[in-house]
Amino acid sequence: MIQLYYHPSPNPLKVALFLEEAGLPYELVPVDTRKGEQHSAAFRAINPNAKTPALVDGDATVFDSNAILLYLAEKTGRFLPADTPAARARMLSWLMFVATGIGPYCGQAVHFQHFAPEPKDYAVNRYTFEAERHWKLVDEQLAA
Repeated sequence: MIQLYYHPSPNPLKVALFLEEAGLPYELVPVDTRKGEQHSAAFRAINPNAKTPALVDGDATVFDSNAILLYLAEKTGRFLPADTPAARARMLSWLMFVATGIGPYCGQAVHFQHFAPEPKDYAVNRYTFEAERHWKLVDEQLAA
């Protein structure tokens, strides 16, 4: 059975949603990042980057939420575009946009707004602007 190493945050949630939508049986394996469990030797053997999510599927181990989504899509044949170079290029472009844009900029916006010490106005403004810009691109794409 698939094991999803999980902490309740946005990236693991993307994977859990995929598993639910695909109807795949899986076991949640909680990783308490507030206690630093992601830095344990056992977890770092699964994900050397010490971040959630990570997924173990038999002899396949996958880490990084976007890599996991692509792995599961290819494994199940679900939620994939038409098998053409143009459709695959579009899917990969938007998947990487989420990986390198939405996720990091939203995460930094939240971090600087709620957790960083003062002074932080520059960082809050920069990351909030970029997060909003990225979401605007998503809204425009979905409206097209």
